[in-house]
Amino acid sequence: MDQDRTLHCHWHDKEGHWALTVSHNGREWELFAAGPFGTESLPFANPDEVRRLAQALLDLPAEPEPYEFEWELSRTESGRSGRERTWFATFAVGLDPSDDHRPYLAFQSYLHWDQTTALGMEVVCEDPPVDDLRAQAHAFLTGFPGPVRPQP
Repeated sequence: MDQDRTLHCHWHDKEGHWALTVSHNGREWELFAAGPFGTESLPFANPDEVRRLAQALLDLPAEPEPYEFEWELSRTESGRSGRERTWFATFAVGLDPSDDHRPYLAFQSYLHWDQTTALGMEVVCEDPPVDDLRAQAHAFLTGFPGPVRPQP
């Protein structure tokens, strides 16, 4: 995969390695969330939404102001019993108004199965390397500028 088609934030803390990555897996765009205790991946909409994410990263304000972009993701699978399980997640990029407008990327997932909904994985990148994210976003938008239009 061409590195210019990946948007990611990786970091370490006392718990271990964490990551949030949006990339193309050969079939579709996906969001991959990883923490010291597990990983999850969900389809990430379409190329236009990936470009919207790249633009949101590129436009992260340098000054404190209200700023948040959010995506709702989901994937449904049938278990061996034939019952459906659906994973839902929210992915957000923004400035936290409750914490001096610090930048963040956040992922929170939920699992719904029959009559049960369970909290899933939470991965939050606080104070991400904004300059690096902007550089990734610029490279992405330069290398993948718009939808492929059919030839007449």
